[in-house]
Amino acid sequence: MKTGALIALGVFGLVDYIQRQSEPEIYYVKNIIGGFNGISIPMVGIFIKEDEKGNKMLENHERVHWQQYQEEGVLSFLINYTAEHLKNGYDNNIYEIEARIVSGEQDDCIHRYTECVLTGESLTVSNPNFRNS
Repeated sequence: MKTGALIALGVFGLVDYIQRQSEPEIYYVKNIIGGFNGISIPMVGIFIKEDEKGNKMLENHERVHWQQYQEEGVLSFLINYTAEHLKNGYDNNIYEIEARIVSGEQDDCIHRYTECVLTGESLTVSNPNFRNS
């Protein structure tokens, strides 16, 4: 194996180890791309819209994603999450379903989360621009 590839694998392994050991930093921001209310970015932290500060259900939802990264490792998680999203879409993505269940979302919104968020039925958050901007 070439030296560059070995170094890259070593760096990724170190980053993966660091990510698995740390608690996420939570950042409050004005906007999140895609009309989302919160997002977890591996090795960086959890980003939550400023107007959702104090929304523990949303924070817990994003913490579930952080734990998913920790359990699978960053690269594996990103590949698996993307494959799941392409196969089943956002509302039926098993990673999102787990986050909804653990955070306490109502049963009626587990598999139709986008609609529930758009209409205000969701317990996690209400956002008429969810996944639209």
